[in-house]
Amino acid sequence: MGWVELLLLPLTLSSLGSTKVESASTEEHFTSPSNCTKSCGNIKIEYPFGIGNGCYRTGFNLTCTNHTDQPSRLLLGDGKLEVTRIDLDIGTVRVKTPIVTMDLDENFINVPLIDLQNLPYSFTSSEQKIRNTYYHFTDNTLLVSGCNAIASLADPITNETFDTCATICTPTGNRYCTIDLHNWNRTSLGIQLTRLNQTEFHLVDSSSIKIFLYDASNITDDDLTEIRKGKSIKVEFALLWYINDHPTCEEAKNMTNYACVSPNSDCYDIVDYAYTNNILGYFCRCSLNYQGNPYLPDRCQEISPTFAPDKGCQTKCGGINISFPFGLKEGCYRSQAFALTCNETSNPPTLFFHRYYIVHNISLEEGQLVASELNTTTIIIYFGSYIYYYSYFFSYETGPFVRHEQQSIFSWVIETQHCEEARQNNATFACVDKNSVCENITKTSNEDSWGYRCNCAKGYQGNPYISDGCKDIDECSVPNNYFCNGTCINTKGGYQCLPDKKQTVLLGVTIGVSTGSGLLLLSIKGNGRKESRRK
Repeated sequence: MGWVELLLLPLTLSSLGSTKVESASTEEHFTSPSNCTKSCGNIKIEYPFGIGNGCYRTGFNLTCTNHTDQPSRLLLGDGKLEVTRIDLDIGTVRVKTPIVTMDLDENFINVPLIDLQNLPYSFTSSEQKIRNTYYHFTDNTLLVSGCNAIASLADPITNETFDTCATICTPTGNRYCTIDLHNWNRTSLGIQLTRLNQTEFHLVDSSSIKIFLYDASNITDDDLTEIRKGKSIKVEFALLWYINDHPTCEEAKNMTNYACVSPNSDCYDIVDYAYTNNILGYFCRCSLNYQGNPYLPDRCQEISPTFAPDKGCQTKCGGINISFPFGLKEGCYRSQAFALTCNETSNPPTLFFHRYYIVHNISLEEGQLVASELNTTTIIIYFGSYIYYYSYFFSYETGPFVRHEQQSIFSWVIETQHCEEARQNNATFACVDKNSVCENITKTSNEDSWGYRCNCAKGYQGNPYISDGCKDIDECSVPNNYFCNGTCINTKGGYQCLPDKKQTVLLGVTIGVSTGSGLLLLSIKGNGRKESRRK
């Protein structure tokens, strides 16, 4: 693996392509009435979503059904789609998939599945545009389960058909087929199913046909196997939502109804996956190291770093050790910059770094995280404090990242401060172990100041970022690394090497014999001189 050093510029909003709220004076502030419904069942409802007049932004109205004999159901708009989760951070709504069935005695059906006309939703893999790179958060796929049918995506408005797949059951054939919706940019989605002639095509096992729509990025292998068998388990697909009153952030930010009203919030353009020149609208998010609701005034609140991990934090995912400042959940990592994800549905569990990188090793001593990108090759990246929490919004071409190789080595610093500056605030200083040292880190390409990292002092090893994390090295137990030709005595932060008794005795005898011989020789020579003088 070759090393290529890359210079990353400091993270700025201009590099992200986002728009920070600079003034609140021209914005039409929405204040949620106190009587607005805050939840439906166990699903939290936050603005711009809402139930009832005055509680939602146009296009984001919801309905909560309450029946005494059934659990509450949250519906999108006034329609039939049941909402299972709303994510303000990535702009998705999880929806319970409608299941279409074609019975054995039917030869053709044409069913409208979803109608999103005049609504601010997209069920394709629409993406957020950051400079020249696009990032998507859905992977909706249509699965057809059963034997001997052709399925086609259809536009219920125009009755046009598009992508097609077939389930052909022969002794060696499949009982299912799939169609991804990456390029589906219509506002409505329908399905046409046509049964194949079993005799004409020498097919076997004609059966009822079931159709499921699911998000492939949010489903387990076991659930997918059950779906392929035609079993009706809980399946979700994802809708990506956006603000559509103005097409772009640049246009919207100067209007009174601009949606990103909270200070410390950013704006992102939402584009059509199939046609990236077609901007659908925009989306708001709290800035890095802030959390909350960017659609309400003063709701993006600063996140305080965690200076000591909570008890019970998971320290392993698969075979990879997870050490603070890294962690899997809030309270276990120092800041969002060091947040990791463990996919425990895979076998073995897989540790992910900001969604797209599989982690292979984390070295606190070297200040490096080694990872590989899914289905691609490796990169070497250097970046500053907090940058990589939202690094999946960066452009590898024009942003602070450049792609080089297949395996990725991420280096980090704790803060973009010198050690001297960081030490002035003991409450936030990261090198908390008494046997730790602070190291100023520079970009080796140009020696520019970067920040600081912590390490255990010489003679200690472990984690300098937690109290009592640096443990004394027993040098005597690893003689191959620490030479001692005698008796080794371990000390705090070092060791002593004393000659053993046998060596001491031999050394004394050797010195005594050598000294005695010298004296004898000197005496003989001295006596010789005296005799000569007498003569």
